[in-house]
Amino acid sequence: MTTQKRGRGRPRARSKPLGARELALQILVATESRSAYSDRLLETRLRDAALPPADAHLVTALVQGTLRRRGTLDHHLAAFARENWGGLPAWIKGALRLGAYQLLCMDRIPASAAVHESVELAKKYGHPGTAGLANAILRRLAGGERAPFPDPGSSPVEHLSASRSHPRWIVERWVTRLGREEAERMLEADNEEPSVTVRPNLARASKEEILTRLRSEGFEPQPAPNGGPVWIVGGGFVPSRSPVFRDGLISLQDEAEAAVVPILDPAPGERILDLCAAPGGKSAQIAEAVGSEGRVFALERSPSRARALRNNLSERLRMAGTRVVCGDGTSPPFRVAFDRVLVDAPCSGLGVLRRRADARWRKDESSIAAMAALQPPLLDAAGPLVRPRGVLVYSVCSLEPEETHDVVEFFLRAHPDFVQESVEPYVPPGFRSGVPHLSATPHRHGTDGVFAARFRRR
Repeated sequence: MTTQKRGRGRPRARSKPLGARELALQILVATESRSAYSDRLLETRLRDAALPPADAHLVTALVQGTLRRRGTLDHHLAAFARENWGGLPAWIKGALRLGAYQLLCMDRIPASAAVHESVELAKKYGHPGTAGLANAILRRLAGGERAPFPDPGSSPVEHLSASRSHPRWIVERWVTRLGREEAERMLEADNEEPSVTVRPNLARASKEEILTRLRSEGFEPQPAPNGGPVWIVGGGFVPSRSPVFRDGLISLQDEAEAAVVPILDPAPGERILDLCAAPGGKSAQIAEAVGSEGRVFALERSPSRARALRNNLSERLRMAGTRVVCGDGTSPPFRVAFDRVLVDAPCSGLGVLRRRADARWRKDESSIAAMAALQPPLLDAAGPLVRPRGVLVYSVCSLEPEETHDVVEFFLRAHPDFVQESVEPYVPPGFRSGVPHLSATPHRHGTDGVFAARFRRR
């Protein structure tokens, strides 16, 4: 009988459940080595792990926090590891980053525990040599040693990139566009842990009933800071493990994202098109507004995402008035006009870097140009589908000019039968800023970065 050797970086079968730090390490390594999405991994792994809410919150904080602060962590770790850093396996880099994050950014975890647990992970997923290196480096950090940052006067972009943990190209772009002080505030906001916000499905139950159900699960929802239609729930909320979520009484939705559909201003009985619908949060919001007499057509290009969208709208949320259609938004398969059309366009996603913590390390500047080339054709296709005096809303989770103001100007030049209207009468009080469009930012509103503009067909 032969014995199969374990692969490198894979520990032997274990008889007890994973601890929070080991689960976090596995998610971090999968995110980096397999280009997996951290938010999706967190959802599936936490669902399967069945951890208590406090431990689930710790895993989420460790994964997302380590990814957000990876640039700063690597600055210190690489300086202490010297020539060893580049050759370290992903498992050991992940263990070091976890330990460094706890030491540098988490106040409630004793330094001794942070060092010990990370060294044990380095030993388990590596060998005594890498464990010794991890121990030496983390003890230096625990003792207060830090690698100096680049000089802010002579190298401001390099300084902000290392100290605020963003790729250099993003820092350079934002400093040029916003100025150094405003850019620094934006960078700092991206590194904060975002609140978990949910929007109640008032088509299924009353606000009081949903609040009672959430409280029975141990959460105490609070109003959103800008007056939007969402609630803030505490840490440790895992949607797949929440009966309230599974029963379709709530949806995960950022406050700024939830402010987009009110700009569309859907009315009972109307026929509305959501041109780029997945994952379906805005489609559900529209369906709730138009009621049982209205109709919502949710278009999605990807067959797999269309199936997931159909399951979300029809099975979980039970929105009977919605119809999911698989098709391309640049050539939509419709021949009739709609009362209102929403184009929540694919974009670079630079407005949601705090929520999708791994995204900043995946993207490069070319992603902005690629998305900016796609957005005008979507609006061109949407325009003829709006009835006379009907409303068209364009939104993106980006604040970059190429994807926001430039797209609006291009559309208005190409479609003189449309006029831009102010969003001020439709958005919650905290988002009103005296400009005709919605421009929500992490550092000013505590939300995702979201842009939206409203047009009416003459």
